This record gives sequence, C-alpha cells and structure tokens, in this order.
Amino acid sequence: MDGVLIDNLVVFFAVVYYAFLAIVYIIRAHDLSDLELKLAPVFSVQLVPFGILWVLNILKGDIGRIISITPIIVFLLYDLWYRLITRRKPVHHPDRWPVGLVIYLVLLFIGSIGLNWYGYILSDFYGRMLVVSFFVMMSSFGYYQYRYQKGKKGETALKD
Repeated sequence: MDGVLIDNLVVFFAVVYYAFLAIVYIIRAHDLSDLELKLAPVFSVQLVPFGILWVLNILKGDIGRIISITPIIVFLLYDLWYRLITRRKPVHHPDRWPVGLVIYLVLLFIGSIGLNWYGYILSDFYGRMLVVSFFVMMSSFGYYQYRYQKGKKGETALKD
C-alpha cells in the first residue's frame, strides 16, 4: 500500500478520533450518559483502522511512524477494557480518582500527543491541523466541565 495513502488515512482517522471525543464531551455536558454508553462500542471500533495502519507502517519499517501511532492503540485498547469489557458505568467526577481513571487520562493525552507527532512527521500543516483538532476536543471538554460546575453550583444554591 502506498505510504502517502497510509499517512493520509492516519490523519483522517485522527481527526475522526478527535471529533468523536468532542461529541462524547458534548453528550456528557448534556447529561446523556445512556447515549454515551451506547456509543462506547463505536468508539472502540476506531481500534480497527488504527491497528491496520499501525501494521502497515510496521511493514513499511518506518520507526517514527510506528512509535507515534502506538500510544493511540494502547489508549484505545485500554478504553476497550475500561469501558466495555469491565462494563462499568463511567464515573466522571469522583471525589477520589481511582487509579484506572488516572491511567485512562494519561493514556488519552499520550495517545493524542502521538497522533499530533505523527502529523508533524508528515508536515507542519498536518501537525498543526491535528493540534487544532486536539484543542477543539479539549474545548468541548471545557464546555462539559463548565456545564458540570454550573449544575453543581445550582444544586448547592438549592440546598441553602
């Protein structure tokens, strides 16, 4: 398979990954956790294209691309285990963070850094495009946090 096609597919699926996370955070912001649980298998399906593209990069022997795409695969495997295999209902704002959630967030950021790095291996344009996509995703996370804090303040005011 052509290396340019593989690279373009990685960038495409990276943008899809960021868009999907942005949607998940918007869903959380509107307290639609049932919908989020229904989307979990769809999110895990992203492991398939990234896995195939990882193997194709291994066959090409490009070490930089292999290393940069590996963290997203590790994150998606952990996500598959954490959300689907264990079938736990997600706890988004625990008083005390469990180790599994901390690992989840660290892998999320390392996976995102790897995707952004992959973009920069290709070109400044792709690298910047993926960084912008990352910040759009983080903005939706900020929106989710804003809505959560706003709701929490409203509950506190009702108790007083």
